[in-house]
Amino acid sequence: MFKKVSILCVLLVTNFQLSAATGDWSIRPYVGISQMSDLDANTNGVGAQDGIAEVELDSGFTAGLGFAYQYTDNFAAELAWEYRSNDSQTTLADGQVFSEGNYASNIFFINGIYSFNKTNNWTPYLGAGLSWVQEVDIDLETNGTEISYSGDGDTGFQVFAGANYDISPRWAVHGEIRYGTSSGIELEGEEGAVGTFSDLDYKPLTFQVGMTYKF
Repeated sequence: MFKKVSILCVLLVTNFQLSAATGDWSIRPYVGISQMSDLDANTNGVGAQDGIAEVELDSGFTAGLGFAYQYTDNFAAELAWEYRSNDSQTTLADGQVFSEGNYASNIFFINGIYSFNKTNNWTPYLGAGLSWVQEVDIDLETNGTEISYSGDGDTGFQVFAGANYDISPRWAVHGEIRYGTSSGIELEGEEGAVGTFSDLDYKPLTFQVGMTYKF
């Protein structure tokens, strides 16, 4: 997974360097707080009884990296990668409780961004995009034992709003809120775990901050 991400980043950075003279490319790393509502999932072969599992989720964190091309003063396109993890407690249909664990993902996005006119170094913006889930997994832990379930290939979308503040001609900082959704996710057991989780939702709300460097 990380090898693929590294290769992609190298290729994109190379392209940006070739286009640096135009000043149209930018890169923005960011970190944030991840919030997700508790959710239910159908289980088959997980535990002693099939049925509904309840997953309680705590606040978590996210980190990501976006590469954008500014087509006009107002419109830009962005390719972004994001990792996210929220701590979890899972109760299976048979009543078995896994008091620790996490619900995590590795997702790529293609976004469109509309920037409003700048006012006193502030530039508010709105955006929306499509997502592709490279991997999403849930880990169930109790008494030092961990079992994992994972899936991939699901798609979804996100919307976001934020504002950039220019601190120099090339550097800016930003704050942003975003909401994403991907539904009907199925996770299969890995590394000896049996059974499946199905009909899972992935609907994170993110509050994030970051920096932008304009080439």
